[in-house]
Amino acid sequence: EAEAESKKKKKKRKKKVQEVEGNEFAALRSLGPGRNSAGLAGVGQSVRNPKPRHLGGGLSVKDTMIGTGPPAPLGRTVKLLYEGTLKDGTVFDKKDKARSPFTFRLGLREVVAGMDKGVEGMKVGGHREIKIPPAMGYGNKAVGPIPPNSTLTFKVELIAIV
Repeated sequence: EAEAESKKKKKKRKKKVQEVEGNEFAALRSLGPGRNSAGLAGVGQSVRNPKPRHLGGGLSVKDTMIGTGPPAPLGRTVKLLYEGTLKDGTVFDKKDKARSPFTFRLGLREVVAGMDKGVEGMKVGGHREIKIPPAMGYGNKAVGPIPPNSTLTFKVELIAIV
């Protein structure tokens, strides 16, 4: 009886966890521990049915691919590719060339607050969608093609932690 209850609990836990699909990374795992500690850009595990996580203040993140490297810590320089869109789908900014990625030091207010908090903890090779409310973006100021009080959505790929 105890075993049957234990199996039921395990099944319930599995349903709560976002499912990760594919076994494309068996080759990486076969290298052994520590061989891929830096992670590889463009390599990760796709998340099936990604769900947004709310980080407070209206900020939400949705991981679409989990990277293979270490998580991005505060104070370190991160390199990423991104596409920024407005609520209506208009692209206002894009950095998609791996040769010249967008670089900033995480947590030091070099970017809008929502980007700092949204990238924190990402793993190298990971893809994330970050929805930034106006209060954590540019607020009531118009900046370039971004109108005042805009919710910003960034699709981000973390390619390196320096």
